[in-house]
Amino acid sequence: MRSFTVAATTLRESVRQPVFFALLVLGSLLFFFSYLMPTFTLGDEEVKFVRDVGLGTYTLCILLLGIFSASNLITTEIENKTAMTVMSKPLRRHEFVIGKFLGISYSLVVMAVLLSAVFIMVTVAKVLGGDIVLQHIQYEGVWVDVKVLFPGLILGLFQTMVLTAVSVAFSTRLPMILNVSLSFALFIIASISGPLVSYLHATKSAAEPVARLFYYILPNFQSHTETYSAIGLGRLVPWSMVGLTVVYSLLYITAAIAVAILLFQDRELG
Repeated sequence: MRSFTVAATTLRESVRQPVFFALLVLGSLLFFFSYLMPTFTLGDEEVKFVRDVGLGTYTLCILLLGIFSASNLITTEIENKTAMTVMSKPLRRHEFVIGKFLGISYSLVVMAVLLSAVFIMVTVAKVLGGDIVLQHIQYEGVWVDVKVLFPGLILGLFQTMVLTAVSVAFSTRLPMILNVSLSFALFIIASISGPLVSYLHATKSAAEPVARLFYYILPNFQSHTETYSAIGLGRLVPWSMVGLTVVYSLLYITAAIAVAILLFQDRELG
């Protein structure tokens, strides 16, 4: 119960950050930019462009919010001795860590819902050629172009929550700048680790064992990349695949938060 109290406070702090509104505005502008940007193509290719840009924008915005919130809200409280004051109350350290992660995750859900609404609206507008009022009754296939987005929106949110959990673990020991840098490095490496291992195996490189070690330890984001590519082409991703990826994400989040709790248990707050 005390973790949920911390989560509610963290949620208010997160959504009140200037970065929350800045990312929301930036993401919305990029969505509209993808709608207005001429692609020198016709029909489905323009819709594909909107989907590709939109999914990338959506994931990047909530990723930035998650990493910045974890590195800022938690690290700042530790460095400013605010966490010590909170710990003086009947609040255990694991409740503090869990509450912080839950609060940041709630803010990610809020951001995801808001961005998804704008993204879907822009996609519908592009599908209908901008004439929503006159054509929405006649155009029966609009739902086909919209429903393919939902697996990507869900997976993008959970991908960000995985990185946020890792960033929470980093924040118990590392300063903000180093936390942000390592979190983004983790995102890049996790996204290319699968193809990198395949390439090193094909070339029989001596670095393959090291790359394979990182592949098994770091979160596997290769499925997210493949999913985004399929969605960009207008293909419906099986919900069974989405479910398995969500379960994998929840297990990784649990492991990352467990590590964060262990790191925070003996952290000097005074």
